[in-house]
Amino acid sequence: MVKNEKCKDVYDGTFKDHGTFVKWIEKPKLKDPIFIEGLPGIGYVGRNAAGYLVDELKAVKFAELYSYHFPHVVLVDGKTGVIREIKNEFFYWKAKKKGQRDLIILIGDAQSMEPKGHYLIAEKIIDIVSELGAKEIITLGGFATGEIFDREPKVYGAGISEKDVKKFEKLGVVFKNTNVGQIIGAAGLLLAVGRQRGMSGACLMGETSGMLISDPKATEALLKTLVKYLKVDLDFSKIEAKVKEIEEVMKKVEDLQQRIMASLQAQQELAAGKKEEDEDRIRYIG
Repeated sequence: MVKNEKCKDVYDGTFKDHGTFVKWIEKPKLKDPIFIEGLPGIGYVGRNAAGYLVDELKAVKFAELYSYHFPHVVLVDGKTGVIREIKNEFFYWKAKKKGQRDLIILIGDAQSMEPKGHYLIAEKIIDIVSELGAKEIITLGGFATGEIFDREPKVYGAGISEKDVKKFEKLGVVFKNTNVGQIIGAAGLLLAVGRQRGMSGACLMGETSGMLISDPKATEALLKTLVKYLKVDLDFSKIEAKVKEIEEVMKKVEDLQQRIMASLQAQQELAAGKKEEDEDRIRYIG
């Protein structure tokens, strides 16, 4: 672990680079790390899986990403009354055994609220992990079926290349003849940007009905596949409790985001109505 003495000078209190900045805590030296992304999405499957991985591996936080493309709110601790900003957090973990690789794990409170922000943030994230030597990406998410089922959830996938597809098919990930037509948000865009930079990787998605706020079974199925590939051991006994804990924070952010979107829509409708009234007046006068 190498402390970066210049880290304190990286952030000068302003939003640079299209409204997104990174606050470094340290810059670790990593060997051929795999980058794993788990941000909020369908059923919080990816976010829950990545968060559980961070906790169980006791990964170390090394950077925070802030952006004005995130929801324009702050979170308030109900017990202390202290606020904190919406952010994404980067963690690292160093391999302990033969066959393992160093990891960079990204978790966060939210994704961008609009398309341009998604692209700008994805570029910034790939810049960061590339700087630390990552050449492989695994993004995590949920795959909503719209149906409730009582069997073990499947894990679906989409790869950057055919080689990546074959690599994860060996672990039971379903890539072919699926209804995965598109991947929205960071889980897909990070792969696209990564491919442009010559990276390999895949998106792994835990099957969920999509009707639950969060889905522990889908999270566990996704994690079991991931740890096989990473060759790490995890204790799954605490997964349901941890999922509920994360769910409380995520639900709060989601509620706020929905209110913001509703407010913006109302403002747009009001503005559109006013424009129509003005046009009517012009036509009447003419």
